[in-house]
Amino acid sequence: MKELSFYEYTQLPESEKYDMVFTEGEFVDSSVKNEVKFALYKLYSFYVEVIYDPVDNKIVGLTSFLDSKSYYRVSKPH
Repeated sequence: MKELSFYEYTQLPESEKYDMVFTEGEFVDSSVKNEVKFALYKLYSFYVEVIYDPVDNKIVGLTSFLDSKSYYRVSKPH
């Protein structure tokens, strides 16, 4: 599959975003905040955060970032 830009990725349907991050993304880091797990993946030239609720045992969100600094500023607990 050809490499997508950040913009192209953000335009995909949710199901394709999930498939792509789990099949082609490289795991970078994770954290837990209020019993919710945040997992960061590098995908091509940008980053994707997957938000997982272990209580309900399901993925509850997906957020993309142009760089890891944005992720750490917004999501990573200090």
